Amino acid sequence: MARQSARDAWRQRKDGTWTLSIGRRGDRVRLFQKRRDGPFYREVWTPDGRDRRSLGTADRKEAEQHGRKLQAQLVLGLEQRRPGGKVTLGVLWERYRTENPAFLDNSPTSKKDAKLRAKVLMAFFGADREVRTLTAEDQAAYAAARRAGGIRLSDKEGDVTKPVRARTVDADLFLLQSMLSWASRLRIGGMRWIESNPLQGVRRPREADPRRPVATWERYTATRAAMQKLAAEAKSEVERVRWVKMELALVLAQATGRRLGSIRNLRCEDLDFANGEIHWRAEHDKKRKSWDIPYPPDFWDEMRQFRRKLGVVGGWLFPGERMPDQPMDRHLFDKWLTVAEKAAGLPKLHGGLWHPYRRAWATARKDLPLKDVAAAGGWKDVETLLMYQQPDKETLMRVTSHERQVQAIVAGRG
Repeated sequence: MARQSARDAWRQRKDGTWTLSIGRRGDRVRLFQKRRDGPFYREVWTPDGRDRRSLGTADRKEAEQHGRKLQAQLVLGLEQRRPGGKVTLGVLWERYRTENPAFLDNSPTSKKDAKLRAKVLMAFFGADREVRTLTAEDQAAYAAARRAGGIRLSDKEGDVTKPVRARTVDADLFLLQSMLSWASRLRIGGMRWIESNPLQGVRRPREADPRRPVATWERYTATRAAMQKLAAEAKSEVERVRWVKMELALVLAQATGRRLGSIRNLRCEDLDFANGEIHWRAEHDKKRKSWDIPYPPDFWDEMRQFRRKLGVVGGWLFPGERMPDQPMDRHLFDKWLTVAEKAAGLPKLHGGLWHPYRRAWATARKDLPLKDVAAAGGWKDVETLLMYQQPDKETLMRVTSHERQVQAIVAGRG
């Protein structure tokens, strides 16, 4: 039997407390007591600094079991962080979410969404799956299982995925391919962490007929009229203010093209009446970017009217009814917009509530420079903006009525 080194053995100090160091420099775990017969603590060094926590036990044997298990996990993690070593999906996700600058720059909502997608990916493939072994067939199998539903997320009864559309599958696989691409670019000591992205060039399944409804001007005016009527017929001041706030949110959505998350988190101070600009804060932007966007005089005339109706000069523009120190919950925006659309006698748009107004805003500006439209609407790149701009009959007619097209038809008749 191998002899245990002095460093890897318990040592009692003069004050009666015990200490033990397990492992070597780089993966060492130190166990210690702060007082005699007190609970044991464990201490490790991480890239973020020293990590010290209580083990919740004063028993040396139990503390050592915890310490050796933690040290084994550290060794395994270090092995997977070296180029050429095994890289599991679980370790890849952990590094990606904590080290990738592009991911860290995302909003909390985007990070939460990615965490849920990563959970499903690891539930299907396994957190210990070696990422280099992933193939196009694996991706296709995941896509089929994800669309059908039934991927078990935990041992809890009923904790399984539901059937989804191709767009959700595409978002999951986009995250997976982004992680693999990042790992193939990450250099450690001059070497790539993984030699190449095993799914590079493998196309993700796309929805043949995606649901991307556009809210028409008629829908906007009918919904706004319904909100004004609901405010006029309100039986309490709270109810009246609610519908005035909803009308304001609808006007902002139609006039600015911004996401609901940015609109609902506006503060009164963000509306700069003197300079005719709205300050869109980075902390409430999907891409964590701040914007100062100018708007025309008639827009500010409407904003002044809403300010008088609401009687607000500071704080949240859309304060919660029960917690005015917080912005109104986004689910309530969805709820009350649905109520207003129903009151207006409008059919539900399958594929969105607020986003159709963002698509309408982008589509109406197809004749303007893409860079300016993207900046005004809060898109960081024009490629994403192009996905929002939809074909419309007016533009299609302009295309089919183009002078050269008409001349060709006439020449053909001759």
